[in-house]
Order: sequence, then structure tokens, then C-alpha cells
Amino acid sequence: MAENHLKTAKQQDTDWLSPTDALTHFLPLAAEVNTADLATHAEAVFGFRVGSLGFLVTSSTYCEVIEQLQVNPLPNVEAWFSGLINLRGDLVPVIDLQLLLGEASTDRKKRQLFAIGQGDKAMAFWIDGLPEIQHIFTQSLKQLPPLPSILQRCVSGGYFQNDQLWFNVQFDELFKTLGRQYTAEETAS
Repeated sequence: MAENHLKTAKQQDTDWLSPTDALTHFLPLAAEVNTADLATHAEAVFGFRVGSLGFLVTSSTYCEVIEQLQVNPLPNVEAWFSGLINLRGDLVPVIDLQLLLGEASTDRKKRQLFAIGQGDKAMAFWIDGLPEIQHIFTQSLKQLPPLPSILQRCVSGGYFQNDQLWFNVQFDELFKTLGRQYTAEETAS
């Protein structure tokens, strides 16, 4: 009788997906949506703050708050490059946007790590507090205020709501820009 039970369990095991297949069998996420005109969309977005600036991430973009992961610093890197984290087997760079953008310091104990993207396309940022769900933006900025040079090519629009500036950032472009900047600085030295 025990033998029959074992055979049944083994037969059931063959119906199970491998761990990788089980984690990836869902439909892939849609490519990042151009959020240049959020005012006309009813889609909710996530907003996070870094100093006085607010950044928007579409709900279709993979992102997550990361808690209790050690950031491993690297020697001889820019101060804004906090280091790397091991996120489910992928090494993810951690960027301190506050230092990168020259924003005023906030309480470091209240900051959170916020990852955008997955796998080798992921990057994590230190953000002030937790992200918030934002819905409809009614005051679209006709002209963007002066932005730090690193953001100029990455921001596609902005809004003013509840006494806060919010910017649509094309994070894939920001990641590329940071990579190019770091590579250029490294070859110049």
C-alpha cells in the first residue's frame, strides 16, 4: 500500500513545474508605457519622493520595495553609487538619487530601497518613505523646470499636485545614462 502511495506522489511530481517555470509561467509584463500624458489616463501610478522631487512609475512597470537587504559597497566608485544588492540571485546596483541630484539630505533611517525592473535590467534607488499610489494629475506642467543634467534626457513630462512636483521618468533611459556617465568618467581617469 505504501508503495502505491509513493508511486502516486512520484507521478504527481512529474506534473509539477520546475521552480524556474513556476516563477516565470505568468504572462510577461508589458513594455514600459510612455507616461508622457498621464492626465488623460485613468491608470494609477506609483509616486516616490527623493528630497523635494517626486518621480512616477506606471503600474505596469515591475517595481518593489526591498527591506532588510545588505547593500555591499564597492571601492573607488562615485558617492552616489551605494553598492550592490543580491536580489534573488541578481546583482542589482543601488543608486542614491539624493546624492546624484544634489538634493537636501533627509533622515536616512526613513529611507527605503526601491527596485525598478527585473533581473539584469533592475536598478534600486534610495527613496524617502514608501511609494504612494497616485491617480489623476490635473496640473500638467507646460514647461519643465530646470532639471539636473542627468535627468534632462530621461524626463518626459511633469505635474504639480498637492504642492509637489512629480516627474515622468523613463527609467530605462536613466539606467543607460548612468551607465554611459560612469563609463565616461572611468575612461577619463
